[in-house]
Amino acid sequence: MFYSKIFLAYDYKKYIYLIIVCNLFSILLLSDTTSFNLGLISIQSLIYSLNAFLFISFIIFETIGSYLDFYGLTLNFLDLVFINPKNINLDFNFYILIINLKYFLFLFFNLFFLFFYTHLFKLFKILFKKKIIFLLLSLVLITIFFILSKSKPNTFKILNERITKKLSFIIEGNILRNDNWFIVLQNTLNYSKNDTNYSDFSFEQSFENFVNMENIYVIINESYPNFKNDDLKKKLESVLTADLKNTNIKKFKKRWSKNYGTQGAEMELFCDQKGSWNDFNKDLNYFLKKNNCWINSFYDRHNIFIHSYWKEIFSRARYFNNEQSFFKESYFKQDLLKLNYSVCKKNHHYIGICENEIINKLLFNLKKINKKKLVIYLTVENHIPIIIEDEKTLNCNNRILNLHPQFCTIFNNQIDFNHELNRFIKQLNSNDLLVFFSDTPPIYSKRDRIHFEDYIDVFFFTKNN
Repeated sequence: MFYSKIFLAYDYKKYIYLIIVCNLFSILLLSDTTSFNLGLISIQSLIYSLNAFLFISFIIFETIGSYLDFYGLTLNFLDLVFINPKNINLDFNFYILIINLKYFLFLFFNLFFLFFYTHLFKLFKILFKKKIIFLLLSLVLITIFFILSKSKPNTFKILNERITKKLSFIIEGNILRNDNWFIVLQNTLNYSKNDTNYSDFSFEQSFENFVNMENIYVIINESYPNFKNDDLKKKLESVLTADLKNTNIKKFKKRWSKNYGTQGAEMELFCDQKGSWNDFNKDLNYFLKKNNCWINSFYDRHNIFIHSYWKEIFSRARYFNNEQSFFKESYFKQDLLKLNYSVCKKNHHYIGICENEIINKLLFNLKKINKKKLVIYLTVENHIPIIIEDEKTLNCNNRILNLHPQFCTIFNNQIDFNHELNRFIKQLNSNDLLVFFSDTPPIYSKRDRIHFEDYIDVFFFTKNN
């Protein structure tokens, strides 16, 4: 009797409405996410629709989860975006918001319905009585049909195929699904606990035979397009290694940081898998000493950090917070502009110093410094979204390069960079080492990134004695 009163007192109609509405908006706006590879109806929605506070919290969580799922990132990546405001490039974050605006609309429409559903039902009743709703729906459908038939003639054929496949998938018993936030949470826990391919790579072990080299240059390449296509992969590598006579080349493979992106690549370079993100994010020198990081073996060198973008992004100014800092000298965008270096507009939101000038001018100037040194150089030029070059001047006939409007440009940008780097490698002395690797693959959607290897190649170049 007691439980029946509770059930009767509960607004079960609202509960049903919320389940229907959040799943309907999911079908309309989140259909390209991983969640819909599993089924149709959200298991978690049966729980969080019971309470308005839970509903708001998990709809927000699902929106964030959809954005992270789109790029294959973990929840730890939110540390970069929300904890330190200096890490945020507002233009780029606005671009991410707009390019996936449907995920934000999912949040907006669900919350709008939650707060105004009683008013919406009253409005629908009025419209139904006056039969206006049927006229409005007819006009909307006719307009959509007309626009799609003119702009994309095959749209309805493709839509019909997708609906047919999805219906057969559901009929086979795949009705229930997990939300994207649940999938991203699982991926975060699994990524943190389990070893993945190439997770046993160690910079400390890889550098064991090179610690006594006179000059060490480490170049971290922004978004290296390591295509799965063998022909494209070989073209990029052949330009990098062309005519390197009397040069030893060692090649390793490592995973990339789905937690922290580029900052994860720097953190691993400095200390492999040791230490916490919070320590690294606050103070590099404290982080290196606390964790007895392998790179401390280079502490007494004349260490130089170069980045072709602003030092404020990701608070890299923290690398130089006192006289005892690991790095003794730095060159960021603001420093290089004062030295009359040029700016190259290769991407839309991270416009930095021209990388070819840094290689052909700055690195050669630093090479002349008569001190034992470690130079770490982080590029930014190939950061997506790339400014697309005139395809008439590029060779874009390859089936992979013409699948996405940016693939051909990012490939040719990398060809140019590899060519310039190849020239510098040829000038290395017998007691020099150059290490070259990428921070991440190009962070396109998971659908587009399927054409790129999900690991990083690490090259070690030395001259024969």
